[in-house]
Amino acid sequence: MENFNPLEDAIALNEALTPPNNMNSLIKIIAHRSNNQRQEILKEYFKKYKKSLNDDLKSELNGNFKEICISLFYTPVDFDCYQLHEAMKGLGTDEDTLIEILSTRSNERIKEINIRYIELFNTKLKKDIEKDTSGNFRKLLLKLLEGNRSNNNTPIVEDCKDSAKRLYNVALFKKECIYDTFIYIFTKHSREELSLISKFYYEYYFKTLFELIDSLFSGDFKKTLKTMIYALLNPSEYFANRLHEALKGLRTKDNILIRVLVSRDEIDIERIKKYYKQIYKKDLYNVVMEGFNGNYKNLLLELIGN
Repeated sequence: MENFNPLEDAIALNEALTPPNNMNSLIKIIAHRSNNQRQEILKEYFKKYKKSLNDDLKSELNGNFKEICISLFYTPVDFDCYQLHEAMKGLGTDEDTLIEILSTRSNERIKEINIRYIELFNTKLKKDIEKDTSGNFRKLLLKLLEGNRSNNNTPIVEDCKDSAKRLYNVALFKKECIYDTFIYIFTKHSREELSLISKFYYEYYFKTLFELIDSLFSGDFKKTLKTMIYALLNPSEYFANRLHEALKGLRTKDNILIRVLVSRDEIDIERIKKYYKQIYKKDLYNVVMEGFNGNYKNLLLELIGN
C-alpha cells in the first residue's frame, strides 16, 4: 500500500477500539494491509501504548468478527500453528483442518511450522499428531510433516511412468505394501511429477487417480490423498471448493471460511473467486453479502473484494 504509516495505523486502530468504537475504520485498515504491514502495526501499537493490540481486539470485539481480526494479525506460520493446535485440543480431532493444512503447505512452511509449534505450545506437532490420530492416516500425516516433497519442476518421464505402473500393480494385486506405496509416491513427488504420474496413469489404465483412490481407500486416508492431488494440481480450485463447503447448507462453517480467506488473502483470492463462480454459478461476494450481517460481514466483503 502506498504511503503506509504503521504508527498512524496504530493510532487509528486505538481510536477505533476506544468507545464509542468505530468498526468501519478498523475494518478498512485491517483488510487493506499486507501481513507484513500488520506486523509493523503490532510493533508500533505496543511501542506507543505499552499493550498488545491483540489483547485489545480480544477485549473489545466478539464472535467470529473477533476471530477473523485476530487471525489477520498472526503471521502465516503462527496462524497455521494455532489452527493445528485448535484442531487437536480437547476431546475429538478436527481431521479436516489437519488434512487441509498439512496437504497444502510448502516444504519450507511445514518446517517453519514444526519449529514454531514447539515455541508456542512447548510440545512437538509430531507428538500431538501421534496422540490424536491413528493407523495409516497418522502415518500419512507424519510423512507430510517431514516436508520432504521433491522440488523438481522438470520430471524425469521414465520415473513418472514407473510410478504410475507401481500404483497400478500394487492396487491390482492388493499387496500388503499398498498403503506404504501410496504414501511414498504421494508425499515424495513434486506437483509437476504427480501431474505427470496422473497423466500416465490415465493414458495406460483409463482411470484417474481420483477414481483409483476412491476404489481402494476410505475415510481420512482417502480424503487426504485426494486433497493432496487436488491442492497440488489446482490449489485455487481446491480452495474455492473449501469455501463452498463452508458456505453451503443452513449452518456456515466459519472456521473454514476464516482460515481460507486469511491464508489465501495475498496468494490467489482473485483466482479462487473465478473458480467459485465458474463451478458453482454464484458470485462469492454476493453469497457472503446475502448470508451474513454486521461487522463480520463487512470485513469478509472487504477481504473478498467486489
